[in-house]
Amino acid sequence: MIVQNEHPLYRYLDEAEIRIVGQAKRSETFMPQDIIISTGDRKRDILCIDEGQALVFIENEAGESIEVARLEAGSLIGEMNFVMPTHRTASVKALGEVKASIYPYHELSVILAQNYSLAYKVFAALNLQMTHKLLGIIK
Repeated sequence: MIVQNEHPLYRYLDEAEIRIVGQAKRSETFMPQDIIISTGDRKRDILCIDEGQALVFIENEAGESIEVARLEAGSLIGEMNFVMPTHRTASVKALGEVKASIYPYHELSVILAQNYSLAYKVFAALNLQMTHKLLGIIK
C-alpha cells in the first residue's frame, strides 16, 4: 500500500492539499485480466495503482499482444493523456487483483483551475512521472 507522501500524484502536496485533490478521487478494484484502459480510449482520467500489478501492452498487426511494461503499486496511468489530449496508445490489464485510485479529468481539472499553486504542484508531480517513464524507455 502507498504511503501518502510516496503517492506519485501527492508527492509535493501537504495534508490540506491532499484532502482537496482527494475530493476528486474514487476507488475501484479490478479483477485479474480486467482491462483497466483500452487502446484508443479518449478518457483523460489519471489512475494510480494502489495495490497490485498491471500489464501495459499493445497489439501488433497480427493481433498478438506485446508487453510494453509492468506497473507496480505507486505507478500512475494516464498522466500523459491528462496533460495532452489524445487517444490512449496502449492497453492496461490487471495481472491480479488491482486496487486503484481514479481521478476523473473533469473533477480534477475543476479543482486545479480554482487553485493555481496546487495545480503547479500536481503538474510538477505529473512531469516527474513522465520523465521517469521516458528515461525508462531510453535505457
